[in-house]
Amino acid sequence: MASVTAPEALRSLAEWASGSPLASAGDETRSALDRAVANLLAVTAGASALPEQSALREAWALSDGPATVIGSGRRVSVESAVWLNGVASVATERDEGNRYSKGHPAAQTVFAVLALAESLDASGPRVWDALLVAYEVAARVGRATTFASKVHTHGPLGAAGAAAGCALLLGADAEGVARAIDTGAAMAPSTSWDAVYSGSAVRDQWVGQGALAGLAAARYAVAGLPAGAGGIGATLGGSLGVIDLDLLVDGLGSTTLVTSSYLKQHSACAYTHGPVDAALGVRAQLRAAGVEASRIRSVRVDGVASAAALPAREWTTRHGAYFSVPFAVASALLYGDVAAHRADTPAPPEHAALARLVDVHDATESLAPRSATSRPARVTVVLDDGRTFSSAVTHPEGDAVDTPFSAPRIDELLTEAVAPLGLTGRDVDLALAAMHDPAPGALSAALSHLTPLREGALR
Repeated sequence: MASVTAPEALRSLAEWASGSPLASAGDETRSALDRAVANLLAVTAGASALPEQSALREAWALSDGPATVIGSGRRVSVESAVWLNGVASVATERDEGNRYSKGHPAAQTVFAVLALAESLDASGPRVWDALLVAYEVAARVGRATTFASKVHTHGPLGAAGAAAGCALLLGADAEGVARAIDTGAAMAPSTSWDAVYSGSAVRDQWVGQGALAGLAAARYAVAGLPAGAGGIGATLGGSLGVIDLDLLVDGLGSTTLVTSSYLKQHSACAYTHGPVDAALGVRAQLRAAGVEASRIRSVRVDGVASAAALPAREWTTRHGAYFSVPFAVASALLYGDVAAHRADTPAPPEHAALARLVDVHDATESLAPRSATSRPARVTVVLDDGRTFSSAVTHPEGDAVDTPFSAPRIDELLTEAVAPLGLTGRDVDLALAAMHDPAPGALSAALSHLTPLREGALR
């Protein structure tokens, strides 16, 4: 039985959130938050150039407003910016994630905070306090919740986290922040892995939905409407999963979960990244031996259960590719990367043919992951002459705790992300630095650094 009640947990979260938490956070937390936000800005800006995102913006029939659609140079209503930026942030599967939270806290919260902040002309420390609070609440909700088997965590984390950050910006006191978190959790979208497995892009929409629900919950709270929504309790949102209230507040004020985040170098579900890194090791061996990928006759992938759940050898949509280990491993073996455009459909014949040779196995027991969040993998390739090449990894690259990227590699990834707009990592760095400026109008000016330079990049 939990030693903390739901009202007590909410009060603890709200009192921490209302106490200027960024000022008391250490350098590691501030650097990690900067890193997560910079990555999110970059991947969102780059994804804005996708035809699907152009079509979505057109369908929204946008009107002018105070909030920036990242990467477009347009300023629209707060609600439109929250939704569209959230969707774009996950559209190339390169958004920051947090292995303890079981999802992607930044994508689900940052753009609710930024859009509202622009409308309020908030900037500097006030915005960064709200960003940290939004991330931490979302991550803690994810860490503390054992989700129902079919629930996908895009959206449910953001509703509670965005509510907390937005409530701060709206001037809520601790009681109001607590009400916002509980209300946001009660408004979390109902999601299902079934849609993801079918290759539907609707899972991106859940991010916009969750973030917008969080903003609405913050407005509800500052309006003084009744408390007791019951979003944080025995079950998250009433039915999404069982929440451990003790774990929700464990270490609050002394540790922050943003320091345990991860960045992604492959445009595919994080569950594929162990197999991809192992496949890149095999590719290096093949190239050293002067062997072409066309000589591969079979590919065996041994991974943990999360990777084994993504065995599809064929895909007809971008998102079907993102959630296919055979797609990602074949891409790594053929091209040496899993870039976003590799998921364009239809796939090149050689890519589709190699993916059909990939068998994915649940080898959790034999791989012996070091922890519940570790994702080891092994890839073994057999050639037409019977020779075998194999490579294994203990955890994918990019994890802040176990396998962090170097600063130069992070800069390369930022540049890769914004390249469709003709920008570089330097533009992202300028935007991030300007976001810390306390001057009026600084936030909108900061986001303008991500306006496309390449003519025709956006439609």
